[in-house]
Amino acid sequence: MTYDAPELQQAFVDAGDITYPFISDVDTATMTALGILNEQYEPGEPAYGIPHPGVFVVNTDNEIVGKIFVESFRERVDGEGTLRYALEVLE
Repeated sequence: MTYDAPELQQAFVDAGDITYPFISDVDTATMTALGILNEQYEPGEPAYGIPHPGVFVVNTDNEIVGKIFVESFRERVDGEGTLRYALEVLE
């Protein structure tokens, strides 16, 4: 899911020969509902709509059972830490 318009997504999908669906959240409704909208950007700014970087953990019932999100794109959660967290919340 991105904040990009569907026509921008399609160019990326075509260039990468991607076969899975992309979801567009141009109005930020989903990012806001999930509590991950990066509030440092205002409507009209080029980066408005971008979420905080992170990961959702989804169980076999397709329920979000955990999430790890950080404030800045300059920070990242390492793979080992993410896996450890996912295993904990999925127990």
